[in-house]
Amino acid sequence: MKFPVILQKENINWSAICKWAVLILLTLSVMWRGGKSLDMTWILTGVATMVAIISHTLNRKTGDREVPLFLWGTIISFVLITALSFVYSSTQNYGLDEVLRTGSFVLLLLWIIREGGTQDGNTYIHKMLYVFCVTTIVASIIGVFVYVFQPVDRAVGTFFDYRFHTDYWPNAWAEYLLLAWPILLYWILKDFKFDAKDGRSRIELLIRCVILGIVFGCLFLTFSRGAMIVLVAQIALWSGLTYKVSKLHFPVRRVIPIGAVLLSISIITFLSANSLRSQYYEVQDVQEKVTFTASEGTSSISERGQFWTQSFILAAKKPLLGWGPYSFRFVQPQLQKGVLATSDHPHNVLLKLLVERGVFAAVLFSILIIIIVRRSAEVFLTKELDGTSQMSSKSIAMLIALFGVLLHNMVDYNLQFVGIALPMWLLFGIIMLNLDIAHLKKVPIHIARIFELSIAITLLCLALYEGGYLVVSSFGRAAEAGQHTEQALVWYNRASGEIFKRDLLLSKAKLYIEQENFAEAKQSVDTYIDANNEDYRAWKREGDIALLTGKNEVALDAYSRAYLRSKWNDLGVLDGVIETYIALDEVEKIRVLRREIDDLLVKYRSAIQNNAHFVALSSNVEEYITICNTMAKLFPDDAALYQVWAANADHHAQIERERIQSRPPGFLW
Repeated sequence: MKFPVILQKENINWSAICKWAVLILLTLSVMWRGGKSLDMTWILTGVATMVAIISHTLNRKTGDREVPLFLWGTIISFVLITALSFVYSSTQNYGLDEVLRTGSFVLLLLWIIREGGTQDGNTYIHKMLYVFCVTTIVASIIGVFVYVFQPVDRAVGTFFDYRFHTDYWPNAWAEYLLLAWPILLYWILKDFKFDAKDGRSRIELLIRCVILGIVFGCLFLTFSRGAMIVLVAQIALWSGLTYKVSKLHFPVRRVIPIGAVLLSISIITFLSANSLRSQYYEVQDVQEKVTFTASEGTSSISERGQFWTQSFILAAKKPLLGWGPYSFRFVQPQLQKGVLATSDHPHNVLLKLLVERGVFAAVLFSILIIIIVRRSAEVFLTKELDGTSQMSSKSIAMLIALFGVLLHNMVDYNLQFVGIALPMWLLFGIIMLNLDIAHLKKVPIHIARIFELSIAITLLCLALYEGGYLVVSSFGRAAEAGQHTEQALVWYNRASGEIFKRDLLLSKAKLYIEQENFAEAKQSVDTYIDANNEDYRAWKREGDIALLTGKNEVALDAYSRAYLRSKWNDLGVLDGVIETYIALDEVEKIRVLRREIDDLLVKYRSAIQNNAHFVALSSNVEEYITICNTMAKLFPDDAALYQVWAANADHHAQIERERIQSRPPGFLW
């Protein structure tokens, strides 16, 4: 097999290029919105495929550095199952980005296992951890400034999109810090020996702890209850492992002063940041968060319980390949039980895999975790190690970091952030390097090369093909935002060949409706439904078109389908059902549904009063008032009741909106 000549040039250090590309990617993924945006997924895919192709081209033989066969088979099967799930997805206009990320992470995991086993591998691993730690410190400092000078009431680090006031992700930032702090603690203290009698030693300890204390303070500033529970679990596990490793030599005299200093600096950071912020904005009450008396109450717990139960119900319907990557947000509303009690994911990584990619994907990911835990247990629980061993300390730090991020993902999924998932997958590989795997059977290199190059080339072709369309469709979205309808439609039509369409067809339908070109609008919606018939927005749009064109029976069917999928999220579909019955002169049908309609209005009224999930800021308030006014006309005996409901909702919405509008603007942007 011949490879490109350019890769064989001796004057180009391709291995160094790959290493630097991964380091830059690691830093960029954390600093740029936490890696949440699509552009980071495409950059990740480009780097991962480049690294895989170059490494397999240059390294024809890897010997003992090859990946254990069982591990290799598990993760390659995970990629293939993910791809197959997407092919048979029920929501095929979404999910391609998850396929790209999964394949890319696996390629980088395999690369780091092989690269870390080379002569220079250990040096590179240290450099990678150093870059990761520096990135964490810089991101934390940026996060403090954002928390103090922007109207976001929880610390988000660099996990935000400055363009949108709702795109701040404090729970994701908390999860990142749970992953980062053990590595940072190891790196800061790995060469330090504390001497209580030495003044210089005490000052050095203080300086080192200030850095880590700021990071812990940033974790506290996220006000994440789940993160605090995981942090306690991490500290308990680390204490247990350290005691197991060192036994009678447990460094009590070292741990106590370091712990005391760290806690003090963390509290000082927390209080200082809140004191500065209070000069400009409101500060959350810690007691209210702890006692669940804050605005969200206990909904974060009750809704998670619902998501987990609903996940098993949905998974039972499609157990083999699931509903498709990123399908939960579309299929879960059919089981929804509360106003806006929905999510993009079930807040649990295993349940997300179970629902979206099927039982095999969930099992394979679990096996991957079990492999790491089992191999770690063989070292930490069955072998006597030197408590002062730097290697054992680093391995424990990485294990604690992985434990923290995986445990947090059992209650709040955030692995869609490249800034979290990338270091997690890299740590999977690094920790395997630090374990005794030399005796394990390795995958034949020719088989690994064929499969991995095939995956890399496929991902690269997909990324290049879809990347062009993404750019074109982004021009259309910009034109639509600028109300340039004709120009937007031109760009959207040019992007019609893309696989990863997302909402493009719905946007086209909306623009065609504005032009009263109902035939083209319907065609766009029908094409969307062919790819994703679980999205209520398509059925709602279908109902709008049918109602405008006088096809009332078709409108009723479409609105009814939308209602079953979204009655708890969008009152516009209920308004569509009512208006269609009126157009059909079937008011009696509304009378039959009246009890259900009233129950729904009562629930929305309560949600608007409490501004649950910011519903008071949404268009649901206007839809609520419209429905109440319509019901008052249809049932004059109870008109006063409906008018009171409407006035009450309008009053609370106005208060909430005025409160948001009166909030001081951000000082950074």
